[in-house]
Parts: sequence; structure tokens; C-alpha cells
Amino acid sequence: MLQNKIPVIVLLGPPGSGKGTQAKRMQDAHPKWVHVSTGNLFRAEITSGSDLGNSVKDILAEGRLVSDEVTNKVFKSQLLKILDAGGAETLILDGYPRTSGQAAYLVDLVKRENRLAEPVPVELSVPESEVVNRLAGRWVNPRTGRVYHEKLNPPQKEDFCDDDGGELIQRPDDRPEVIRSRYKLYVEQRDGIVSGLGSKDKLVPVDGQGSLEEISRRLEQVFANLRS
Repeated sequence: MLQNKIPVIVLLGPPGSGKGTQAKRMQDAHPKWVHVSTGNLFRAEITSGSDLGNSVKDILAEGRLVSDEVTNKVFKSQLLKILDAGGAETLILDGYPRTSGQAAYLVDLVKRENRLAEPVPVELSVPESEVVNRLAGRWVNPRTGRVYHEKLNPPQKEDFCDDDGGELIQRPDDRPEVIRSRYKLYVEQRDGIVSGLGSKDKLVPVDGQGSLEEISRRLEQVFANLRS
């Protein structure tokens, strides 16, 4: 049992595994399960007009990578707002932590924040060949980060987002040779993240192949087991 603490699921998976799509489906099905994505955290902090948000805005505008230190500060700032708002029953982290340093920070933060349970890494397992096939048909809303696939998860109107009606784009790094490089990098980062969270034995694999509904059911079962 989690002793009334909020479960923290670190949702991992290679590029194209469907992390964001599945996390959103979980939140839609369970309104008190909160999908916490790095992109949304940055946007929220920038929108708040805080000094921290303005510094992130400047970093992104200059095309620089946001450091672990700044990313951790943004994560903490937005996480505390979510917790203080109340009502969250499960947190699904998507895109954070991305490094072993961020993972160690998360573990320390959870220890100091008695409302949260120990983070558990859950990975959507998808082989490299499948990732290449998926990303070749991926389209993205550059304004919100919502992801579509021309066959697996198409928008209602071709080339346009269901949410804001704006035009979708295809990322320049969704080329096979780049995707394979990104897959290799993900595996290296995943091992560091899981180690940073405490132990590789904690990683819970979930088959990430099949229909959206099939994958959602598998995740639902895993999440239910973790919450019980």
C-alpha cells in the first residue's frame, strides 16, 4: 500500500513509443491522474511570468539546452502548484527526468515532500525497427507538442490539429538514420535514469506494440497494481 501518498510514475520509452499519447489517454480516462510533461511545465512556467520562466524563455529563444539545474527548478515549481491545487491521485511524468542527475534530484525531492510515493519507472518497450516505422509517419503540433500519426493516430482533418486547428509539421529529425541514433541515446539515458532512481530492478516493462487501446489496457493494469 502507498499509505495515502500520491503514486509517481516515471513513464519511459524510446522516441515514438507513444509516451505522450498514452499519458494523455490515462489522464482523459482518469481526470485525477495528472500528466506532467516537460514541455507543458516549461510553457506553464513561462506563462506565469516568473523570473524562472523568463530565464527559460530566453534559453529556448537562443536555441540552448535547458540545464539540469534550471529544469529541476521548473519541475519543482510546477509540481508544488499541482500538489497545492489538490485532487491529484496519480502523477505520470513524461520527459522528466531525462538524466541521471534529474533522477537523483527527483528522488531527493520526493523524500522531502511527504505527499508523494517513491517514483516507479514504467517503460513502454518498443523495438528499434518499430520506432523507425512509427516516426516516419509522425506529425506534431509545434505550438502544443501534441503528436499524431498518419496511420495509427491521425487528426480528424489531415495536416491540422484537432485542438487548435493549426497546421501540423513533421520534425526534421524523424529520418531513419537520426531515429536510430536517438534510439541508442535513449537506451543509454534510460539506464542512467533508472540507476538514478535507485535500482534497475525497479523498471516495469510494458509491451508498447499493438493498438492504442491494447497498450492503454496494459498500462491501466500496471498502474492499478502500483496503486494497490
